[in-house]
Amino acid sequence: MEVLVARDLAVECNGKSIVTYARLSLSKGDIAILIGPNGSGKSSLLNALAGHPRYKVVRGRVLLYGRDITGLPPYERFRLGLGIAVQNPPRLKGVKLRTILEAIVRRRGGEVSEVQRIAKALSIEHLLDRDFGVGFSGGEMKRAEIAMLLAQRPRVALVDEPDSGVDVDSVMIIASALDELMKSATDALLIVTHSGMIAKHIRATKVYVMMNGRVVLESPKFEVLSEVLSKGFKWIMEGGGSGR
Repeated sequence: MEVLVARDLAVECNGKSIVTYARLSLSKGDIAILIGPNGSGKSSLLNALAGHPRYKVVRGRVLLYGRDITGLPPYERFRLGLGIAVQNPPRLKGVKLRTILEAIVRRRGGEVSEVQRIAKALSIEHLLDRDFGVGFSGGEMKRAEIAMLLAQRPRVALVDEPDSGVDVDSVMIIASALDELMKSATDALLIVTHSGMIAKHIRATKVYVMMNGRVVLESPKFEVLSEVLSKGFKWIMEGGGSGR
């Protein structure tokens, strides 16, 4: 069963073409890795899938469980079960992390007692009563971002570069939390990375490679990711791999 489909997408931001061709398909149980060099359009594609108003889909469609959500605002996509962990959310002086997590849990009708369990899973209990993002290390900030995703318990989760700027211990904690989310609540994950570090600690079912605004390769073979990480993206340009 396809749970999230991006069909021949083109995306603009402030009138500038960012994504020229993207075709993705996630089925129930998929953990998909979207990898590409910096500036290839990965995060822009993720934002477009989530409905960020700055990222306008100018061609193609986005389907969630068969429903066309291309024109829906972010809150409607959230209501339908699409969640996202973004890069670099704003620091919020005066707003505690606990307050944010409790608000997210309440919004979906959950129990606020879940917040302590989420914080423990991500080793951020010590951050709960601190202003969100203020004085957090890189690893702490990433784990706090993932905590907000866990609080959402989305049916389909988009995760933007959870391994960027963090140490291996944080990556392992995040990977474990995402794996548990898949087991307990989520049908599919789409994880963006440019380093590939997260893929060493999570069971991926398919790999997409994005370059110069285009998804240029799709493969169910994890070996493709290993080749990219060992030989670089030039391996793709030279005809390595298979698929689109």
